[in-house]
Amino acid sequence: MFGLRRKNRNQIIVLADWDNLMLNCKIPSPDRLSIIEGFDQLVRQLAKVGEILNIFVFGPPQAVNLELEDFRKLGIYAIPCPKIKDKAGQETDTVDQTLIEFGKKAISQIPNLTHLCLASGDKDFIPLLREAMRRGLKIIIVAGSISSLSAELIPLADKDPATGRKMILTFSPSKEENP
Repeated sequence: MFGLRRKNRNQIIVLADWDNLMLNCKIPSPDRLSIIEGFDQLVRQLAKVGEILNIFVFGPPQAVNLELEDFRKLGIYAIPCPKIKDKAGQETDTVDQTLIEFGKKAISQIPNLTHLCLASGDKDFIPLLREAMRRGLKIIIVAGSISSLSAELIPLADKDPATGRKMILTFSPSKEENP
């Protein structure tokens, strides 16, 4: 899964909170929804920064299972995160916790990794981003929409050396209209 890569090129791992992205992205109409097009657009943008090693999507089983066929076509790893019951019998979401734990392991084990791309506007991921920064990684953030992006995440995104702008992107899973 985490093989050896070329040393001289930027290398990116993408960790996505699927529900956060999909609940906050703008889709003009259901007939234009295209997960494949959304990820193709994202990959094209990230490829300008460097090589994408892997994309991992975390979400509730029912949410990621709906898109498994598309994820497979795109080479994206879907990681279902079921709710668990606590001692009081209350169901607890595990997406954030699973993504953070996985992310911390990944950034410590992938040789020559240069960038962590977090696809979520949720401030709960700040500890993961800070850990990545301590390890010298550059941060790219993808949000469903700019308005859904936590203001606390914005300062953590690095600037693109080519443009001088913060590396903050939006996810748009919609088909482009034919001219």
